[in-house]
Amino acid sequence: MKTRIEESSDVGRGRSMRSPMQTECRAIVQSEYGAPEKVLRIVKRPLKSEELGVDDALIKVIARPIHHGDIQILSALPQAGPVAPIPEGTERIPGFEGVGTILRLGTNAKAATRLSEGQRVACFPAAGTWGEYVAVRYNSLLAVPNELSDPIAAQMLINTITASVLIKAGHNSLRTPITPPVHILQNAAASGVGRLLTQVALDRGVRPIRLVRSHQSLEKLQTVLPGPPTYSTSDSNWKEQVREALGGRRLEVAFDAIGGRAIDELASVVDDGGTVINYGSLGSNTSTNIYSLIPNNIALRSVAIMSWFRLAQDEKQDDFGLALSLATNHPELFEVGHEYDFADFQKAIQHVSSPGKTGIVLLRSPV
Repeated sequence: MKTRIEESSDVGRGRSMRSPMQTECRAIVQSEYGAPEKVLRIVKRPLKSEELGVDDALIKVIARPIHHGDIQILSALPQAGPVAPIPEGTERIPGFEGVGTILRLGTNAKAATRLSEGQRVACFPAAGTWGEYVAVRYNSLLAVPNELSDPIAAQMLINTITASVLIKAGHNSLRTPITPPVHILQNAAASGVGRLLTQVALDRGVRPIRLVRSHQSLEKLQTVLPGPPTYSTSDSNWKEQVREALGGRRLEVAFDAIGGRAIDELASVVDDGGTVINYGSLGSNTSTNIYSLIPNNIALRSVAIMSWFRLAQDEKQDDFGLALSLATNHPELFEVGHEYDFADFQKAIQHVSSPGKTGIVLLRSPV
């Protein structure tokens, strides 16, 4: 049984009839689930381009982000949901996103006029981007303009798609008739998804109120993305500050990326009949008190990027366009925490989980 992400990026049934291109490449692999330092290793393997599906493109990966979700999946943590068993004698290559160069196109992919060999592209879903090469369905590729840097292109799809999924879920959670102005509350607002969610909300006339966990994050966020009111939950009166920012307006939707008791806290601020939408577990994800939802009749909704795969292809392409627009017009929203060489993947993974980490951690392949 495969995870939905892995199912969405399997190679096509047909095979390219072009002459094979044999070379040796490296990949970060696991043969079992567990702690990254125990189960991951780099291996060398032959690259057989004759196995390229007719709907696929062979990508030489330049850089790939390491997301919390990547680590949760390879570790088989509960937050990752069900994971696909790794059959005995086989190896799994983590990663679902990245930027790279098209090395070869399958016969059907070649018919896609927007793609050409040698072109730089961002890719998602692309199971196995922690390898130096990956086969990707051509409709999971987005051409990258020259003015967009590799570090931004490598990370712009997953987080933007998540923000898009969230804003739609938030809209669908509002009571009708919807009377502007609409306010939303979002914690972890300084995270990559948090900043993009803020920008998408602003572009659509929604008024975000942002929560962060420290004054340091507050000051930085207000510098990168000024405007919406921002408060630190380290202040004992942050709930009163939120109410003041609302100016008497209702608060029907709050977005949670932390889990655990953070959900309880948001539930006490959202107005009667509102919704808390959880999409992550940056905290411990323990001790959530379901009874905290009762006083204000709050609904708790869980949203994950997997729902995106059920959308029609034109809707997915709209989100690709949104990602390209945000990356082009707001590059400051795509902060890079640090870039690591491919061989230093364990250091990169440790950085992702380090206290106070800001920005996306990238793993680069040699040019």
